[in-house]
Amino acid sequence: MSEGVGNYYQYSGVIHVHTTESDGTKTLEEVAAIGRQVGLDFIMFTDHMNLNNRNRGKEGFYGRTLAVVGYEHNDLDDNNHYLIFDSPAVYPKGATVAEYVKAAANDGALGLIAHPDEIRDRMGKYPPYPWTDWTVDGFQGIELWNQMSEWMEKLTPSNKLMMAFSPRKSMVGPTERVLKVWDEISSKRKCAGIASVDAHAFPIRIGPLTVEIFPYKVHFRSLRTYIILREPLSQNFNCAKQQLLDAIRECRLFLANLRWGDAAAFQFIAEQRGETVTAGEHFDSHEGVSLKVSLPSPAEVRMIHNGRVVREATTDHLTYRVVNPGLYRVEAWKGKRGWIFSNHIRIGK
Repeated sequence: MSEGVGNYYQYSGVIHVHTTESDGTKTLEEVAAIGRQVGLDFIMFTDHMNLNNRNRGKEGFYGRTLAVVGYEHNDLDDNNHYLIFDSPAVYPKGATVAEYVKAAANDGALGLIAHPDEIRDRMGKYPPYPWTDWTVDGFQGIELWNQMSEWMEKLTPSNKLMMAFSPRKSMVGPTERVLKVWDEISSKRKCAGIASVDAHAFPIRIGPLTVEIFPYKVHFRSLRTYIILREPLSQNFNCAKQQLLDAIRECRLFLANLRWGDAAAFQFIAEQRGETVTAGEHFDSHEGVSLKVSLPSPAEVRMIHNGRVVREATTDHLTYRVVNPGLYRVEAWKGKRGWIFSNHIRIGK
């Protein structure tokens, strides 16, 4: 549930969740009940090519858990998957990637690139669904870390039994490739970096056994996206939905793998002459700016400026005095496992 940290309110939830309206295995109501049990503040549903749950009035609060319904679009080659929220309707199935990205942008919808970095063999049983057209513009964010995608990328015939029964153990973090693309795009304009679970709860056969890969509850206890607000999340559904979508658009976010510890008390801020800003925000000048990181427990903290590590320390608190303007973000690692990744603070013009 919500955590007050400094001058901000932080709320954690999951993005990219499927239900029985496409290829998930539980109804929206069943999934929302699981989310409520594990303390999710929000769930963002994305069934393939339909808004049935939204059209049936199933958006809303389930207890204290906010349920928002978008959908997942793809091109005719089953590539360029795109999560779209707040669109007036589902866009035409035959639309090109440029067409549905542009249509969503024109309609003021929130568009997020899904699992962009899949490179596994397309001839296998589980082909990749990468993002192939980086010439398009108009998207507001990128899945830096997709839980199901990372699992599938590492799956082999020899390790599938271990991977099926201990799915969280294989998780490392976003690839350097996708982080580099994200940093480059963010140097020109805002682009949110999110974590997604891509939850389906697939049952698969392994010999005589049927195993459910990543039950919803396991997904929800792993990757989370945290939004950062200056005011508490509204109890009015429409207002709360707008707060959530705006926080993503504005990059007031960080993401974390709860497998390595609760991240609710994490904070990354910049201070200048008594003023404070956080991820997604900026100072016009870099003069006298200090960046401060606070973690719930010690980790390897990496301060990253314009895509390059400029400070590294094992600690639970770090202060970095800004010398050069640019984009700053933070990564926290537990050994070789990624734990927390912030969005950028922009310092100077």
